[in-house]
Amino acid sequence: MSVLFVTGTDTGVGKTFVACALATLLRARGRRVGVMKPIETGVEIEPEDAIRLRRAAGDATPLDDVCPYRLRAPLAPAVAASLEGVTIDVDHVLTLAARRAASVDVLLIEGAGGLLVPIVGTVTYLDLATRLAAPLLIVGANRLGTINHCALTARVARGAGLSVRGFVLSQPTRVTDVSAATNADVITSLTGLECLGVLPNSESYEAAAGALRPPLLDE
Repeated sequence: MSVLFVTGTDTGVGKTFVACALATLLRARGRRVGVMKPIETGVEIEPEDAIRLRRAAGDATPLDDVCPYRLRAPLAPAVAASLEGVTIDVDHVLTLAARRAASVDVLLIEGAGGLLVPIVGTVTYLDLATRLAAPLLIVGANRLGTINHCALTARVARGAGLSVRGFVLSQPTRVTDVSAATNADVITSLTGLECLGVLPNSESYEAAAGALRPPLLDE
């Protein structure tokens, strides 16, 4: 079994789309894929990101195990949970992740926003990934500013002793800028990380999967 933690450099960078495309790619290669979005905020009725992940992975696990915490406010989990009187139990997330990982070949766990987004109190997604001992895949938007965002994320992760398996640049909108042509090469030069895909703007996970290389999962 393998666990991969998919983190963004910010919110709205295409993290869920990349995770869905990766799940699609791994399934096509014969891997049994499980997914988790432990906490989803901005949920009005159903956790849309978690549902997309579950569908892309072909994961029949009950939604409560895929996404155990769903919060209405579109805020950081710690803030949303406080406003709604919800207590997020990180140990419960860890236990659930361990159980899920044991039943699949690959478990993809998607965070929210970036690594230093708080989950409860001062506990962040960085702390969750560290306790999971999970390697990271960094997702950034292919636009001006992503060099700094990806490099900062990689430095924070490595400073915590985490393995970073690479990065993917997505194109969440149809509009791009001149930096898109050079961002991937500069990030690799600056961080030493492998670019595992530069995805075009698309609504198709299958099309995006064709532009991805899977990260090294088993070590």
